[in-house]
Amino acid sequence: MKNNQFQQALDYIEENIKQDISLYEIAGVAGYSVPQFYRLFKRVTGDTVGEYLMRRKMSKAAITLKETKQTIAEIAFQYGFESHDVFTRAFTRVYGMTPSKYRQEDYIIPPLKRIELGQRQQEKKDEKQMSFQELQMSGFQVVGMECRAKQWDADGSIGRLWSDFLGRVKEIEQISKPTILYGICESEDCSEESFVYMAAVKVEKVKNVPEGMTIRNIRSQKFFEASVPDRISTPDAYTSASLYAKSLSYEIDEYDDLEVYEDNFRDPDVHRFKLLIPIK
Repeated sequence: MKNNQFQQALDYIEENIKQDISLYEIAGVAGYSVPQFYRLFKRVTGDTVGEYLMRRKMSKAAITLKETKQTIAEIAFQYGFESHDVFTRAFTRVYGMTPSKYRQEDYIIPPLKRIELGQRQQEKKDEKQMSFQELQMSGFQVVGMECRAKQWDADGSIGRLWSDFLGRVKEIEQISKPTILYGICESEDCSEESFVYMAAVKVEKVKNVPEGMTIRNIRSQKFFEASVPDRISTPDAYTSASLYAKSLSYEIDEYDDLEVYEDNFRDPDVHRFKLLIPIK
């Protein structure tokens, strides 16, 4: 696929994002048959056409929520959703909070960026593959909120916890710079059907811990670090990293697993992160 043809397809999506556009139409703009374009689009962007359309619709809808007084139902219909409820579920999956909660927040979560071909071609290799290294990390402290979650967040507890925590993180004093957020799975029961999960932020000093939050000391520890692109789900990342570490003869230590979110964090389901598996 020639660059200008592919860019024309991306431009067509942006110009018609509020319309009910089909894969057939987009493929036609690029000058390819539907099967050819589907395979090439996935190869170049890492997304299917449907996934990319949904992410861009959500990004535009998020901006509309912040910049206008339109009702959520009006925005839902504007971007082609059949109902308020369908839009709310889709928005929550992407941003980790409901549209109404997002609109009420003081801060603006960075939107999902439009793809430019050159940028994606440079990044696509890194985004599609996990990379690994051994890491020795010094101890530090975090402050955050905890919940009892089910394996792979089957009941949505972790998503709700992140939503609540991100809404209150500004209450925490002495946050380290740059800001680093952690998802912590307690070692004693992380492999069980339910476990304690903590959403937290690294702090320099602990003074006043906000109500409903707790402090935790992260000890000095050696980790098997996996850099996880946003196209790989959290359950798949845990499974792949643990199995790969064992295949390299690392012995897993009985300590907390850490998810590390370093930049413009939105939602653990769609955000790249580093997964730290404790090793001896």
